[in-house]
Amino acid sequence: MIYRNFDIGFFSIGIVIAILITACNKSEVVDYKAPDIKLSNHPNDVYIRENILNKYGTAIRWEWDQRFLNKDQSADPIKEDLVIPVTKLIEELWIKPFLVLSEDSKLFIQEYMPKELVYIGSYIFESDGEIIFGYAENGARVSLINLNAFDLDDRIWLENQLITMHHEFSHIVHQKMGLPNGYNNISPLGYVGEGWRNGVSLSDAIKRGMVSAYGTRNQFEDFAQLTSHFLVQDTVYFNSTYIKDWNCEDFSDPNLCLELNKGKELISRKLELIRKFYLEEFSINIDELRDTIQSRMSAYKN
Repeated sequence: MIYRNFDIGFFSIGIVIAILITACNKSEVVDYKAPDIKLSNHPNDVYIRENILNKYGTAIRWEWDQRFLNKDQSADPIKEDLVIPVTKLIEELWIKPFLVLSEDSKLFIQEYMPKELVYIGSYIFESDGEIIFGYAENGARVSLINLNAFDLDDRIWLENQLITMHHEFSHIVHQKMGLPNGYNNISPLGYVGEGWRNGVSLSDAIKRGMVSAYGTRNQFEDFAQLTSHFLVQDTVYFNSTYIKDWNCEDFSDPNLCLELNKGKELISRKLELIRKFYLEEFSINIDELRDTIQSRMSAYKN
């Protein structure tokens, strides 16, 4: 895993970088046609066909195919006996929260489902040593990574998988509908392009008005990261880290505290625009959607 140290003066926390998504230019809509579906009587394929493909038109690729990686990348295939458990998890924690929330959210998930999901057992390793934690292409193919570590008791692992889904959903949304009105104007100087790779810490990101280093890349990744983190991360953690002001009297460096609180105000303003955007464009209350996702995450392992 990749860790960043989050130093906020009076305490220090090891923060796991939950997700690193490599993608195309998210401001462009790219036509996509999924490859032909190979019909198989393997129990995994039968389950996928009956529960995902026939219902939502989404193909799931679990058998190893090197074509899903670049030539300078390596990874391990998913273990065969994990394919159905992972697919059930996707059904219960990603798809069904939309189905049970409202008729509008049901239509939303049905319209924006990606054409393909690719299951990969390990992380994707680049030849230069970089590790990719999630991978999405054109709003059409989403690769779920590190699935051999399947563990419903591991909250971080579970969040990583769901954040990948909702991150890519958010890109599909802004490709079709644009960003919320005024979103670009809240923290335009906070984006650093590919400079996000050069040691941007979580505290640096928050001061810029973003919830992760990757969110400082551009406004599209900022939108996708904020939406996905809001929906999936533990609500108490999300609010205390990104929304609620800290008491600067508790900081050894009050100026750092003030900078972080100013960044939180920017995040809060963006989140309000996202709330309004989803409600007006899709009739989806994202607070209710988040609560549904969170409750299902807590109950699912039981």
